[in-house]
Amino acid sequence: MDTSFLANDPYPALALIVGGLLSVFVAVYGRRDDSHLDELGTYFGFILGAVMGFMAFFVAMEKTVNWFTLTAMIVLAVTLFLKPMKDIPWAGIAGLIAGAAAVFGASLFLPATVFGVERWIILVVIFLIVGTIVHVLFHFIEDVLKIARMVLDWKPVMVLIGLVAIAEGVLLVLDSSLISLF
Repeated sequence: MDTSFLANDPYPALALIVGGLLSVFVAVYGRRDDSHLDELGTYFGFILGAVMGFMAFFVAMEKTVNWFTLTAMIVLAVTLFLKPMKDIPWAGIAGLIAGAAAVFGASLFLPATVFGVERWIILVVIFLIVGTIVHVLFHFIEDVLKIARMVLDWKPVMVLIGLVAIAEGVLLVLDSSLISLF
């Protein structure tokens, strides 16, 4: 399926406007105990952020917008995408998958015993070593992303990013850009 049409008008402008409005809404509305609208907006933003990241790839390949518009699209996509990611234990999942994959690969080549040690013991050790290394690496990456999410989750930053995205989207519809105004 050819999805490169996402790089053509009016999709980048529409994504910037809708994403900017959603970012401003989530920042202004905030977390409220009396409503689940903030959670709905956050998870819709997660989906929209993923789609915008996918769209930004095609926009970059097709070169249909300038660098500023592309940067605004990527920053908005990351802002919307990272917000709900804190609830998923990525390091544990990645460690489990990597350890299992290493054990599967090793089980195809290991004999029944290696230096007198049974195969299942070696496979358990491989699982633990690979899983632990990948878990630690991904935990470090999660911490770096947590810092980025804290900066991007700050309400003034979210509002600013949203307003810039809305303005860029509206100007993109008019065949202009914020960068051309300076």
